Amino acid sequence: MYKIDFSYTARLNLLDIFWYIAEDNYLKAIEVQTNIKNTIDYLKDFPNLGKKYIKNSRRLVNSKYKFSIIYKVSEKYKKIEIISIFKNENTF
Repeated sequence: MYKIDFSYTARLNLLDIFWYIAEDNYLKAIEVQTNIKNTIDYLKDFPNLGKKYIKNSRRLVNSKYKFSIIYKVSEKYKKIEIISIFKNENTF
């Protein structure tokens, strides 16, 4: 099982996503954030689940809300670093 670490940028991305949605619907914001985190949790057991992306990173797409999760895998340290999280479309 791999350990998940969030970069500073990824933490800010999650907060921005949450507060953007929470302006209209606080409960929906919690639902979306939980869904993104659950998607990231799959990486603990399946670190290569995402497709190869740029500079040795991988991209996993959250299918329900269409968020991209960019991450790097360290096989040596059994660690996954979440680099960035962003919306694939302009609308929620």
